[in-house]
Amino acid sequence: MKGTNEPCGTIIARLTCKLLQGWCCTDQVVNMAFDTTASNTGHLTAACIAIQLSLGRPLLWSGCRHHIGEVLLTCHIFTDLKVETSRSPDVTLFTRLRDNWDLVSHKERSPLSRYIPDEAEPPFLGKLRAELIACTAGVLDYKRGDYREFVQLCLVYLGADGAAHTPVTFQRPGALHKARWMAKLLYTLKLALMEQHIALLPHGTITTRQQVRKIRTFANFITHIYATWWLTCDTAVDAAWNDLTLYHNLYAYKSVDERIAASAIKALERHLWYLTGEMLPLALFSTKVPVGERRALADAILEQRPADLPMRAPQLRFGTGFGKPKFPTLSPTTSLADLANPDCWFGMHQLHIDPVFLSLAVEDWAASEAFQMGAVNVRAINVVNDCAERGVKLTSDFVAAARSEEHLQNVLQAVEHDRSKQPNLRRCKCKLDHN
Repeated sequence: MKGTNEPCGTIIARLTCKLLQGWCCTDQVVNMAFDTTASNTGHLTAACIAIQLSLGRPLLWSGCRHHIGEVLLTCHIFTDLKVETSRSPDVTLFTRLRDNWDLVSHKERSPLSRYIPDEAEPPFLGKLRAELIACTAGVLDYKRGDYREFVQLCLVYLGADGAAHTPVTFQRPGALHKARWMAKLLYTLKLALMEQHIALLPHGTITTRQQVRKIRTFANFITHIYATWWLTCDTAVDAAWNDLTLYHNLYAYKSVDERIAASAIKALERHLWYLTGEMLPLALFSTKVPVGERRALADAILEQRPADLPMRAPQLRFGTGFGKPKFPTLSPTTSLADLANPDCWFGMHQLHIDPVFLSLAVEDWAASEAFQMGAVNVRAINVVNDCAERGVKLTSDFVAAARSEEHLQNVLQAVEHDRSKQPNLRRCKCKLDHN
């Protein structure tokens, strides 16, 4: 920042602690949710370490799961596939799609290029498709905007029942810059679905021959591996199970595309925030984790019980107890119980989880008062920072119009209220009938 030699993390920590003191909630903070950038997670002067130093006690670390998904998909897989090699701020492939949008015949009755399994397809892909279709049935009603469009495109691409006989509403491409990472999901699926329509245009108008194959590869990965994880990633109690399941699915996907699976595994291994011992107790409260897995995890945590309780500081961190948690090493046979370590008890202490229910049968946990109180605490953990990002965007848009902090807060609330009441008139729509 201008006018100071202080590290950015120190400045952020000072301002954060000042806000916490003003809100009178310093003692209630137990967890930090953040984008996993070096300025937040570095080992020396990053914001997460500086905040803990200012508070004088260690906190839990929760990497934003949406940011993890962005890094996994766009910074590694999309880049390693070399779908787009341009270094411009915009993805030129998507720019050509937008510029030539009206050249694609939206009135043709030729079918969309959906995914069609062949005889050589590994059986687990069919299982993954079924899981995604079942998952979308529970989330489609409350998704909106880009997320809702993403769900609909996945269903159409996979030829889900009902979706295969319904006209598809395609929104005209809007923002295409590389920072808008959802564009890679939406426009890749559109390009894959419209492959036969685009093929009627002169070669290179939108896609090249090499890009067609890479787009199809990327779309297959999105719909079979990535989409289910993405649609369920914002639930804290399911985070550990979802990440471990994703790792196992990626390992199995090597039989389909070893290159893309290896790229994804490499990225995921850098973001195992929720498979550390500190965060592992959250999985005890997940209904997605099978009963046998939860029982084994509870037994493993009990076996790792340290001599001195309560455990007020973690052991497996870089540097001091304020450093970044050390990530575990995974294998194709790793279970949640294999990841238990003494730091589980630090996480339970932070979240005020009474361990008395661990010795009970899993079927009896729901009736335990200790389990019920623990469930309330862990479900309050925030594992995405979308609200903070929306606040930053609003602030950057309207800070120049504010004459004081109070005035700025009033402006932001008024704008947010107005946007929630107005329909999205930014983009027109078109339909492709693929019966």
